[in-house]
Amino acid sequence: MSLIVLLLVMVALVTVSLTLGLYLCWYFERRNFPELAVLPGEPPMARLPAVMGILKEALSLTLMVYSYPLRLIHDATPARTRHHGEVPVILVHGYGGNSANFLMMQWRLKWRGWSNVYSVSYTPPHINARKLSQQVVDHVGRILQSTGAEKAHLVCHSMGGPLTRYALKNLGLAGKVDRVITLGSPHYGSRVAALFPPLGAAAQMRYQSPFIRELATGETCPGGARYFSIFSNLDNFVLPVSTAVLHGAEENVHVPYLGHVALLYSTRVLDQVERCLLKPEQSGE
Repeated sequence: MSLIVLLLVMVALVTVSLTLGLYLCWYFERRNFPELAVLPGEPPMARLPAVMGILKEALSLTLMVYSYPLRLIHDATPARTRHHGEVPVILVHGYGGNSANFLMMQWRLKWRGWSNVYSVSYTPPHINARKLSQQVVDHVGRILQSTGAEKAHLVCHSMGGPLTRYALKNLGLAGKVDRVITLGSPHYGSRVAALFPPLGAAAQMRYQSPFIRELATGETCPGGARYFSIFSNLDNFVLPVSTAVLHGAEENVHVPYLGHVALLYSTRVLDQVERCLLKPEQSGE
């Protein structure tokens, strides 16, 4: 038992240290590149909410790491039809994550009445982002076949957003997705990705990388889907924060004082996700 406690404490120390380190990068970015790091019209940041947001982010990252092993159970559970024909909500995680990252949101969406909610894993994160995008396509196809629905809604955290956009643009996913809701997605890359080894998807998620520029060429919201981007001014993984603002999206939603991982556990974010899922089509569409 003492060994398990020691391991949990060590994990917590690492996640807290990582959180603080990334917020030093966030502070440097905000101080030196305000034209990109400060959102247009954003009021001065209040100190107490910012400190509370940093603490919540450290706790959220620790919780996410603790939940990693639950993927062994979650991925082993077959995708089953709960309400045949109902549009499924498919949750797509970010870099280095897995399906367990969305457990809290998945449970809460089901509690609110969304029956067909699925969370998928794609691996390994170090391979080419185009191959990871193909895994997203395969997951969507399998779930559509299982549910009998014609289209799906995709809720994507972090790198899941660019992967989904690439799949809709280049891999035949167009026409199979109704809505794409991204949470803290680096649509134009992130400078934090430069801190990771330059392998596969990590290198491709760097700020204005060739992959990102290719994705931004032409239609930025491809595939006939409706796009919504939810992001925060306190995101410590997406730098500068303005890269989470998706040009051409139907709506960009700012949820302030939330860190990158905290977006997955926030009730405010869940409310916005559900609002976007339920938002009626605009007249003339």
